[in-house]
Amino acid sequence: MAGEDRQEVVRPEMKVAEVLRRWPELLPVLVEASPAFQKLRNPILRKTMPNLVTVAQAARMGGLEPEELVARLNRALGVEARPEVLEAKDVESLLGTPPPSWVSAPVGFRLDVRPILEQGGEPFQAIMTAAQEAKPGERLVLEVLFEPIPLYRVLGKQGFLAWCERLGEKHYRVHFYRQEGGEGWETLPGPTSLSEADWASYQAEVYIEENLEPPLPMMRVLEALAQLKPGEKLLVHHVRRPVHLLARLEEEGHAYLLKDLGPGQVKILIRKGG
Repeated sequence: MAGEDRQEVVRPEMKVAEVLRRWPELLPVLVEASPAFQKLRNPILRKTMPNLVTVAQAARMGGLEPEELVARLNRALGVEARPEVLEAKDVESLLGTPPPSWVSAPVGFRLDVRPILEQGGEPFQAIMTAAQEAKPGERLVLEVLFEPIPLYRVLGKQGFLAWCERLGEKHYRVHFYRQEGGEGWETLPGPTSLSEADWASYQAEVYIEENLEPPLPMMRVLEALAQLKPGEKLLVHHVRRPVHLLARLEEEGHAYLLKDLGPGQVKILIRKGG
């Protein structure tokens, strides 16, 4: 049966962007599934978030069980997926793992973003700001409606360890512990990573103003990067740590070096991938 083929059904590990690219008719199905997906109506915003998260992760963001959302999307396609296709194999989840030894560390900042999420808002900037308040050896405690799996990787790059517990149907508490040495240079790991010596030269430069609304800062950086040849470098003067941009750079295979100089001052050196 064609509907049971791996390439003919929506799977939980697929990126939302891939699903919408292959089956654009599923956009209204996603939008109707949860208020959290209303922003997908905006064609510009569809170029950012869907590239970062899987269907399973998006389901949790929308307060849904991954299997429920996957089944709903496949029904809209007129196919019935096998049970193993519906199962969300999300190895990044921290639910059910033993509490780490650092969970009793002092709380540097506590943030409840449930009201923002319930109103369909975007809490990422508030979370990034709160993360700056947690000093090495302290925890950022986050109250959310779902397990925010994409944040594990984002804050991990800033020196945080994570652990999550479920307190209710739509109440998750996530503990982020800032390790010693979590400040300063941040590099994308791997063979293409940059070193501090690379800071000495670059081929282009971009300035991001404080009043520039998302996703325009990301678009400006990506447009400048598109003008460069593989191996050339772009220096970005930013006013904040651009979470979505960093994830996009990693996804597209570009190396970067980031320096947080304080409030409103972030420099990013990007080397274009081949």
